[in-house]
Amino acid sequence: MAKKITEIEADLQGWELLKQLPQEIEGFKLQAGTGISGQILNIASYINEEKHCRLDLIYTGETFDYVLVKSIGLHTFRDDRFFSREQERFGEMVLRKLPDILKEMSNGLGKSLGYEAKAMGFEKWSFWKKLPQKLGNFELFITPDKPMEYINGSWIILDYSDFTRGNQIMFLYNGFRNELFAEMKKEYLPLTTDEFNAGNLESLSLLIDQKLEFTLKELEK
Repeated sequence: MAKKITEIEADLQGWELLKQLPQEIEGFKLQAGTGISGQILNIASYINEEKHCRLDLIYTGETFDYVLVKSIGLHTFRDDRFFSREQERFGEMVLRKLPDILKEMSNGLGKSLGYEAKAMGFEKWSFWKKLPQKLGNFELFITPDKPMEYINGSWIILDYSDFTRGNQIMFLYNGFRNELFAEMKKEYLPLTTDEFNAGNLESLSLLIDQKLEFTLKELEK
């Protein structure tokens, strides 16, 4: 029978992993866990404020697993490569893989968009390079040279985020459908839009030229 989450929290005092974690790696600083919130026990965190990234070590009472949770900008997701129901096995994975995980997060994910994207012409798409680093309170956070793998066959290729207010517009490429589109957040809550649906990068470039600044101003209202 699985332990209660309060019992898991009490066991942390004797867990050797927490004594072995480095204080800083790749600009990420170790912070003590924040305890239980609902069914989630935050065990410890590595935070890089400059790059808007953090890695949380958690235990979830929903599935009885120890898991690593990545936050990259306004994107938060569980890394399903690193989870275990066994505390010691999870600790061994964390100690072995932690430097590589934080290095990857620090340097940008930078994975290939895959074979399907070649026909779209991303390698020759230079439009994004003229986009400003800042637009109002928004910061250009993700770019096509370091795309972020998302969900359901999609990749985030561009991301403007207001980290203080939780506002965001992200432009995505879906390899299954070979489509380009956008999604947004306002005060951390997701919004849908079809204003940037496009079948090719030339069309997307035109839509960004025409609508990006107006869209960001609307998100700020």
